[in-house]
Amino acid sequence: MLLRAELFPPHLVHGFSTRLGGVSQGRFASMNLGGRWGDTPEAVAENLRLLALAGGYDPEALVRVRQVHGSEIVAAHDVGPETEADAIWQHIDHSPAGPPVLGTMTADCVPVLLVDRQGTVAAAIHSGWRGTVADIAGRAARVLTEQGGVRASDLFAAIGPCIEVEAFEVGEEVAAQFEDRFVSRQGRPKPHVDLVACVHAQLEAAGLPQNQIERVGGCTHACPDRYFSYRRDGAGIGQQLSFVSLAQRRPASS
Repeated sequence: MLLRAELFPPHLVHGFSTRLGGVSQGRFASMNLGGRWGDTPEAVAENLRLLALAGGYDPEALVRVRQVHGSEIVAAHDVGPETEADAIWQHIDHSPAGPPVLGTMTADCVPVLLVDRQGTVAAAIHSGWRGTVADIAGRAARVLTEQGGVRASDLFAAIGPCIEVEAFEVGEEVAAQFEDRFVSRQGRPKPHVDLVACVHAQLEAAGLPQNQIERVGGCTHACPDRYFSYRRDGAGIGQQLSFVSLAQRRPASS
């Protein structure tokens, strides 16, 4: 049901969901965390409860935004019901009542979680191909250093389950927006883009040491038994949820 980053402190609330372990049926089976494609609200609510139980956090603490495949980065305390953004960050001092849990929804796009060594700042990032072109992951890391007051060398990043280069075929108009080193054309009728490598390079360019960037999980498109994939199955499928917080994990039995 839940994948965690080995680089992150084990007591820290964080994780990447899979499609396993929930109650949804049919094309949403079984751990669908997204309510936009037609799953029953009751099933989604129960899945969110089950994920929070496994993740060790209060489901009421989860903060999400309306993702628009852009590059907006918003502080958690500024999020409202209609906030549009693709990355959320928090500083421990922003949450005197307790740190929120930052969440991002994906079904092929790249989820990225950031934390610092001291547990001062965190971020959850949705990096679709447009957000990747806009360097949203690198920009979010810089927000944590410039506004959060931490050093880039103290940041850890986890890149979660997403579509990988073998499956991410694009048109030339999309490929042209990426550096050549992230585009594969050899032996292919159309170009393929390596979003994982691009996001990894952007995080390094923002100052994160290479050995503090971890890839968690596999290709969403290639693993239908484990992940939802928009590219593979089209609209009307489920979504994974990636989350991070500066809160301490509660025991799973609580």
